[in-house]
Amino acid sequence: MALIRVDHVDKSFPTRHGSIAIMQEITFDVRDADFLAIVGPSGCGKSSLLRLIQGLDRPTRGTIYFRDRPVEGVARGMAMVFQNFALFPWLTINQNVAFGLEALGWPPEKIGAQVERYISVTGLEGFEEAYPREISGGMRQRVGLARALAVEPEVLLMDEPFSALDPLTAEGLREEVLQLWRDPQLPPEAVLLVTHNIEEAIQLADRVVVLSRRPGHVLAEVVIDLPRPRDRKSPAFYELTDRVYSLITEGGTVASQGTASNGEGGRPG
Repeated sequence: MALIRVDHVDKSFPTRHGSIAIMQEITFDVRDADFLAIVGPSGCGKSSLLRLIQGLDRPTRGTIYFRDRPVEGVARGMAMVFQNFALFPWLTINQNVAFGLEALGWPPEKIGAQVERYISVTGLEGFEEAYPREISGGMRQRVGLARALAVEPEVLLMDEPFSALDPLTAEGLREEVLQLWRDPQLPPEAVLLVTHNIEEAIQLADRVVVLSRRPGHVLAEVVIDLPRPRDRKSPAFYELTDRVYSLITEGGTVASQGTASNGEGGRPG
């Protein structure tokens, strides 16, 4: 079943001299237990597409569905992790994690228990009363992740979440996100990741949607037929990386490739 269906979506922005088309005829779906990555060159509309999916903006044409209902406003059931952390500097870590729950009107005692749970899940114990300026970039991104997970979304949207981090910290957080997604006791059901990093997409995702240069359109959907944990030095990994890179640089097309191996492509039930 499709959690999200993006159906022939266009997006244009008005300018003084007409309009600029950012994306055209975007169609794909996000399924239950999916980890889907979207890659493409800068300016092709990847981040704009996430905003459309969450309902923060509206398509110029086409429709986005969540659980078979058109997205016509900010969609409950989705949460976003941003590239630049998007934390409130005047709030403590506890208060930042609680922010979304307060906005949803949860009672204080339930908020306290939920914040405590996701502070623990994301390894933030001991930093509850710290402010964002007092912790590292990696820890700030953990706060953003905890805030998103605390509302227990069905779909976690991630907009270049590791690009502002050093390579070692980013690698550790990638593995932690995978572990969280694969834990059936924790949200989310599906993850939709936007990234410019092709290796990151192949390391994490079951499927990769490849977008063209602006105006972005879908060049291909590549199924990542590799068991986890994935060896980034393996010939198969190199082959998939080269295939996606060639699609972006040459604008070619490729058929979807196979299905996930050994039941490793999706989240355990």
